[in-house]
Amino acid sequence: MTDINFDNFKVRCSAISMVLSNSRSNPVLTEKQTERLAQLEATAELKPLTDKMQAELSELYVKKANGSKVILSDTCISYLMTEYAWRTERMVSVTKELMDIPQLQKGVLVEADSLMLLSKVDGVLYQPNINENDERERVYNDYLSGEVDAYVGDGIIGATILPDIKSIWDYPTFLCKIHEPLTIANDWQLKGYGDISGCTDLFVANCLINTPENIIESLKFKLLKKLDVATEESPIFRHKWDIIERSLRFDHIPEHKRVFKKKVEPMSEIQKQQLYDRVKVCREWLNQFHETYQNLNK
Repeated sequence: MTDINFDNFKVRCSAISMVLSNSRSNPVLTEKQTERLAQLEATAELKPLTDKMQAELSELYVKKANGSKVILSDTCISYLMTEYAWRTERMVSVTKELMDIPQLQKGVLVEADSLMLLSKVDGVLYQPNINENDERERVYNDYLSGEVDAYVGDGIIGATILPDIKSIWDYPTFLCKIHEPLTIANDWQLKGYGDISGCTDLFVANCLINTPENIIESLKFKLLKKLDVATEESPIFRHKWDIIERSLRFDHIPEHKRVFKKKVEPMSEIQKQQLYDRVKVCREWLNQFHETYQNLNK
């Protein structure tokens, strides 16, 4: 373990937003602020700036200088520690691995059904990223790694379309997805997939798929226990269960109304440079941590 170095460490696409999260002590320029800084500098070369514009330029210069002193956030360090634990000892966070949440279970169990529904609605054959051993292929570039859900094309690298499949738990949640903005984590995850593969047609597909029967049965048991009734024939149980069971299957809703997609724009050059620079900082941080840890209590 002492020979390990992290010079080639790659960030998982699912963790890009964590790596880019900024420490409160050094907020960096946003993409809009970077563009504004360039605008002010260009204007200053042509004519004198107003007092207000000069003050704005000075403020952006200060922020840029402070932001260049990268201090990794607690969120980023927490992610790096999970990667360090896996790379050095092949150990994981047990609590996360043992989470038994029905919504998460459903997402795994019905992904193939969601992909089939998406293919029917779009009229496009989406290939699942699953090999003959029921394993996902992980793809890489110099800074990132990722496991896509599916793709269109001869392979993930060079794919023409990359969807990220979300199997939604219930109908009200699906309806909310139509109005909710995409999460920062999901947006960056798809951007990462696009950067590795070269694909520019990226989207999150929210799919409404029937809940697997084994999960339905487990929920029925939980309701029996919660209501503390002797049998399923209890009137109060039957009333509540009829509503819940009806809310776990969606075949009565037309297929085209059970898919909602949100497009993701590929990484801009500014975003790409920002991310690559942060990965380099993470590599340095991990190497320094490793050296410190190896000398612990010596």
